[in-house]
Amino acid sequence: MTMYQEYTLRDGSIKTIKVVKGRSMQEEMKLLGISERDIFSIQLLDKNSLQKPK
Repeated sequence: MTMYQEYTLRDGSIKTIKVVKGRSMQEEMKLLGISERDIFSIQLLDKNSLQKPK
C-alpha cells in the first residue's frame, strides 16, 4: 500500500510527499522546502484518503 505524509503548514497550504522506507522526516522537509517552524500538523494517509472530492 502506498502511503503519503501530508504536511499542513501554518500559512494554510498543504504539501504532500510519498513515504519512502529509510527516508527521515528531515529529508522529507528538505525535499519540500519547509522547516519545522512551518508545520502546523502532519498526517499519514493512504492513496485513497489522499484523493479529495472536487
